[in-house]
Amino acid sequence: MTSPAPHDTDPVPASTAAAGSRRAHPVPVLLAAGVLAVMLVRAFLAQPYAVASDSMYPTLAEGDRVLVQKAGGADRGDLVVADVTAAWPGPDRSTHVDDGVIGRALGAASGALGIDLGEKSVVARVVATGGDEVECCTDGRLRVNGDAVGPRLPENAAPFRLTVAGGRVFLLSDNPATASDSRTHVGAGSETTDGTVAGSAITGTVVTRIWPLSRLGTPTSPTTPQP
Repeated sequence: MTSPAPHDTDPVPASTAAAGSRRAHPVPVLLAAGVLAVMLVRAFLAQPYAVASDSMYPTLAEGDRVLVQKAGGADRGDLVVADVTAAWPGPDRSTHVDDGVIGRALGAASGALGIDLGEKSVVARVVATGGDEVECCTDGRLRVNGDAVGPRLPENAAPFRLTVAGGRVFLLSDNPATASDSRTHVGAGSETTDGTVAGSAITGTVVTRIWPLSRLGTPTSPTTPQP
């Protein structure tokens, strides 16, 4: 009598099969770990930021994407991103962000692109810190402690003289034609009437441009007055 042909493999024990069915699928776990890693990096180390205007042209152009380093403080001459929601008057960008599925999807997508709809942020250059004297405008220049900084200003720029309080910074744009900076907010209903921004409102320092690829690299940081 011929014996039945043996099976190629032994049957899987019931206990092993049950354990396999309870094993977590690797793809969702990896995705969750990736999302957590991105969140931690954005919270403590760096995050992308979308440049929304030409106020820093030619250093940065509207539509550029930059990487902002969060670690460390901002010094005079640094190119920074600052949350000016509380410091300067202006429209609230957070409208409808939490309204339904579309609003939540818009908020998630904008965050991934470096746009935070819940705050009003600007990119500008720190030209003065606590204790510095800022004066506008001798020979069409903004001066810090007597030294000219930044671009030549419009002839109708309003004159002022102020001393930056401790813990605050004075921000200046590279493009006076479309500037949104401390100079344009002096006496304009800003948090302190002098247009300065709290140092704690600095999101971080711009370390490199990540888009477009044709201009990838560190934005220039002129230390001498622009013509």
